[in-house]
Amino acid sequence: MNIIDNVINTVAKEVGKVQERSQEMMQGFNLSNQIKELERKKNAKLMEIGRAIYDKYEHDKEVSEERLKELVAEATAIDHEMAVLQAELDQIKVKNDPDATPTQKAEAKAGYSASPGFTCPTCGTPANREKAFCPSCGGALKAKAEESKKASDGTDEVEVEAEKA
Repeated sequence: MNIIDNVINTVAKEVGKVQERSQEMMQGFNLSNQIKELERKKNAKLMEIGRAIYDKYEHDKEVSEERLKELVAEATAIDHEMAVLQAELDQIKVKNDPDATPTQKAEAKAGYSASPGFTCPTCGTPANREKAFCPSCGGALKAKAEESKKASDGTDEVEVEAEKA
C-alpha cells in the first residue's frame, strides 16, 4: 500500500506542477494580448494626433494646444500601462527561463518590477523608483529618484546665500 501511496503522491505533485505551468502560460498569453490591444489603442491615438496636426497646418482647422496636450497625455498613459504589463510578462518569463541569472529569478520570485523608464544612475539597469537600492549594483536609488522628480517637476529648491553687510 505504501508504494501505491508514493506513486499517487508523485503523480499528484507532477499534475500540480503542470497545472501551475499552464496557468503561468495562460497568464502570459493574456498579458501579451492586453499589450497588443494597448499598442493598437496607442497607434490609433498617435494617428489622431497626426490627423489633428495635419488638419491644423494643411486645412487651417482650429486645433487648440490644450487638445493636443490631452491627446499626448492619453498616448503617454497607454504607453505607461503597456510598460507595466510588459514588466509583469517579463517576470513570468524569467521564472521559467533556464538561462536567467539567479538575481533575475530572485527578483521575479520576490515580485520585484522595474519602474517604466527608470534606470539605476550607477549601472544603468532598469530599477524600481520606490526602492532605496539597485538590485544589480547596490547603488542608492531613492535620493536619485527624488532629485530627478524635483528636476522634472520644477520644484527644486534653490539655496540663496544672504549677502554679508
